[in-house]
Amino acid sequence: MKKAKGIVEPGACGLKVVIEAELDDQKRLNLDFHSACELVTGMKDEFRNLNWKKGVFTKMLDSYIYKVCSQHLTHPDCPVPSAILKTVQVLVGAAVDQEVTMKITKITEE
Repeated sequence: MKKAKGIVEPGACGLKVVIEAELDDQKRLNLDFHSACELVTGMKDEFRNLNWKKGVFTKMLDSYIYKVCSQHLTHPDCPVPSAILKTVQVLVGAAVDQEVTMKITKITEE
């Protein structure tokens, strides 16, 4: 069994998310989420026993990951869907395990 983990540090919401991804011997994908965010943890049943080759690595609007997240998450700027996708990519060998950072700051002119 292969495993990968993704961690999303909180932004404005303040709620950290840990994503655990597993690929079993039959190549079925299972995700689990650990967070105080009930919107994120409420998605876990929809990410069980998936065929990772079908509907995961498609265009953003066609992606199963983004479709499920859009049904559960209320904030369109939430980085969790992207983190789920990156974690799955690392799990299946489609990407290297590289840290991703977004830093957004307001620029004020004096």
